[in-house]
Amino acid sequence: MARGGVNKALVSKARETLVSRGENPSIDAIRVELGNTGSKSTIHRYLREIEEEASARLDDEALLSQPIKELIGRLASALKQEAQAAIDESQSKHQHQVESLTGRIQELEHSLATINKTFSDKEHELQSALVDLKESKVSEAALKAKEAKAAQTEEKLRELLAEKQTQIESLEEKHRHSREAMEHYRQSVKEQRDQDQRKHEQHSQQLQSEIRALNQTLSVKQSDITQLNKDNGRLAAELGSIQKTAAKLEAEHRKLTASLDSKTEEANTLNTKLSELKVQADELNQLKKLNEELQAWKAEASVSIGKLEAEISIKTDMMNHLLKEKKAAPEAR
Repeated sequence: MARGGVNKALVSKARETLVSRGENPSIDAIRVELGNTGSKSTIHRYLREIEEEASARLDDEALLSQPIKELIGRLASALKQEAQAAIDESQSKHQHQVESLTGRIQELEHSLATINKTFSDKEHELQSALVDLKESKVSEAALKAKEAKAAQTEEKLRELLAEKQTQIESLEEKHRHSREAMEHYRQSVKEQRDQDQRKHEQHSQQLQSEIRALNQTLSVKQSDITQLNKDNGRLAAELGSIQKTAAKLEAEHRKLTASLDSKTEEANTLNTKLSELKVQADELNQLKKLNEELQAWKAEASVSIGKLEAEISIKTDMMNHLLKEKKAAPEAR
């Protein structure tokens, strides 16, 4: 319903005014001409009625001559042909754009599939690296346990050595007392016990020979313990090297994790960063190279661990052998 008394006559007058000024008699222009009154639907309805009446007047044969009718017909035909040509051209352009966009979408889908596969491969490689790191940590823990066991064995040997040293000192003290008593006895019964004195001297020499032999054995055992200490120091140095290698593996793990996060962000922004595919391929090659280095290090670490285990076993056998010899020495005396 029209507002402010707008009617068909006012709309017609406003339209004629706009046409006379050379302006387009649109709904908004007519509404402004009417002082911004009246609804657009009402103005549109009045305009349609006015245009239908004007068209009816143009079709009236009484008002138009034959040349004008023919001119209007030719103009209408030309307008129809131009409109159809414009429509055909627009449809052709639209079809070409659709085909181009379809091909572009297929290319992007293919690139996205490639990126997803690359991302999956890198994630798999990261999982493999984590498994290798876990195995390295287990090996490191086993080496630490063996080192602790070797340290305990060394401590026991030191205690046993101290005990044997105390026994030797006690034997020397007893021997000194025996020698003093023997000297006193020899002086008191020198004339009567010359033969016993010679036997005693022979026995004394034998005891001194045994003491010298014990001292030599003790010196050899002390040298063996010194060598064991050196070997334990070397084993500790090798263990420190393995710990440094494990720390390096952890750093590589953090680097791989950061790289994985970066690749996740790149996958989320695929539509705007397809030009970075080459960089991602280079990074994949670096990860493969890193994986090969990790495998090589794992093999070297396995060989080193085997050598350490063999050396520890040999040292343990040597220590046990020394213990048996020290236990057998007092029994022989």
